[in-house]
Amino acid sequence: MKNSKTSAIKKYFYRFFDVSFILSHALIPLVILTLYSVLLDHFLPKGVNKAFSGEMWKLALSFAVIVNLLAFLLWKFGKGNRLLMGKDKEYLVAWDFVLLLLPLTPVVQYLIHNQDILSPLAVFHVAGIFVIIFTFFIILVPKFLGFWGSERTLAILGMAFTFILTDMAALSRQFAWHELGSLKIQLILFGSVFFVCWILDRLNYRKFLYLWIAVYFLSNCLVQMFTPTESKAGRSDISNSSNKLVELVGNRKPSLTPNIYLLIYDAYAQNETMLSYGIDNSLQEEFLKEKGFKFYPNTYSIAADSIRTMSRVLNASAEYYGNIRRAASGDGVVQNLLKGFGYKTFGLFPCDFFFRGCGSYYDFYFPTTIMPSSHLFTKAIFTGEFLFDLDFGRFPHEQFVEHKLNVFKKPSITPRFIDMHTDLPCHSQNSGICLPNETELYKKRLDQANLEMREDIETLIKNDPGAIMIVASDHSPYLTKNCTKTNRAYSISEISRLDIQDRFGTFLAIRWPSIDFEEYDEIIVLQDLFPSIFSYLFKDKRILEAKVDPVILESHIVSGATVKNGIICGGIHDGKPLFVK
Repeated sequence: MKNSKTSAIKKYFYRFFDVSFILSHALIPLVILTLYSVLLDHFLPKGVNKAFSGEMWKLALSFAVIVNLLAFLLWKFGKGNRLLMGKDKEYLVAWDFVLLLLPLTPVVQYLIHNQDILSPLAVFHVAGIFVIIFTFFIILVPKFLGFWGSERTLAILGMAFTFILTDMAALSRQFAWHELGSLKIQLILFGSVFFVCWILDRLNYRKFLYLWIAVYFLSNCLVQMFTPTESKAGRSDISNSSNKLVELVGNRKPSLTPNIYLLIYDAYAQNETMLSYGIDNSLQEEFLKEKGFKFYPNTYSIAADSIRTMSRVLNASAEYYGNIRRAASGDGVVQNLLKGFGYKTFGLFPCDFFFRGCGSYYDFYFPTTIMPSSHLFTKAIFTGEFLFDLDFGRFPHEQFVEHKLNVFKKPSITPRFIDMHTDLPCHSQNSGICLPNETELYKKRLDQANLEMREDIETLIKNDPGAIMIVASDHSPYLTKNCTKTNRAYSISEISRLDIQDRFGTFLAIRWPSIDFEEYDEIIVLQDLFPSIFSYLFKDKRILEAKVDPVILESHIVSGATVKNGIICGGIHDGKPLFVK
């Protein structure tokens, strides 16, 4: 019995020197892999997947040449070797559709994690697109080319290849890749998946293979479904909520209704932080002072990204009251109160980032066309990296600037609130590793932002001098440590004042229409902005009671350090002020 089993293993081992076996299970799959990679290298958007495909086709082609040479030598000099295409016919069966679940697993994970921007219809749309793609690579191509190569080997090749492509975004996040990944890691994963699955299939452990893939798919889905995520509640009645600002305003009308301009320059830092980067931005601050702006140099946000900061600013609360993008897309406490006072609301943005998953609730907004989130999501997976600026540049920035300046110049009969959020100077690329010239790139974008800010301010002062003008940022540019969240890479003992400023610090300067504002402008965090503005409009200091608790809510971003009422808690500068100048 033992000799019989050993003989069977030897017989199977010798098949690796059979020309037809080599052609079916090695040469043809390598040729197909080369074609797959060339095709994707040509059509994929710039990113990690495109870079991987560009390297993969060169490797696959090189191995194909080597295998072809080996097959030729065996055929020429081997005994009994005959070239019989299709003699190793192995058919796919209905159960092989289970193979689609492996590359579908990362897609479903991404879908579950991004429910705030994807409707149920969009989820089915994205899943359907990838099921069709996987069917092409795993079922149709092997069936069509089964005469030349093994259907089953080609199916497993297609499964491994599509899995590495869909899992690439997760790998990029884990290993901090930006536009280019580690070919070594990519090949190890691809090779491991292919050879393990291929060996199980060749040894006729197919039921075990199907079971493993199904369990992997289902277990990952369940884990993601029960992992806490941001709420995706629908619209609720803000007037009946427990919002403190709504409560304090009540049914009253303000004594003043000037136009209000909220001008947000993404990731614009105040000069104390700028100087720490080696950038002196004092000339721009002098420009604002000359134009009548008062500075609030020690402000910070209780959040550290655009959506979480601005949603809370526009709700005058630490709460979202539903979808995390609700307030940022025009349906916040502030906008709805202002509408009740007779204001028209405008949302002016260089892209539709704030409208994803909700649409726009502003009376007037730019851009007016909103890309379906499913399209953007699909592009991110194809790119192999969930880039924050994936849809930036869809509209020329000059078009956005021209549109907002036209709005600024246009006279209004009714009071208006304009929320303008430009994508300059913008933060680091957020991959988890700083680029060698990260600060220099930021400085270049800052120069552009300064020019844009000057044009905005001069246009507004010329056309609407009696308005409330707010120049602010949503957070700072992420230029220290790893240029992103530090929670995985650094202990709290390594976190400095600058690291916290670099993520939570905000820029704030306000041009008030009269000199009696000082008793109403008690601002510690950026989220205090509209309690202060409304207090001024109503000439009522009690409205300042709507100020939020000045405590950072996302301390994990700086490895557990936080700020309470302007004082750092934890890290190198524990117990010291966040800003010292």
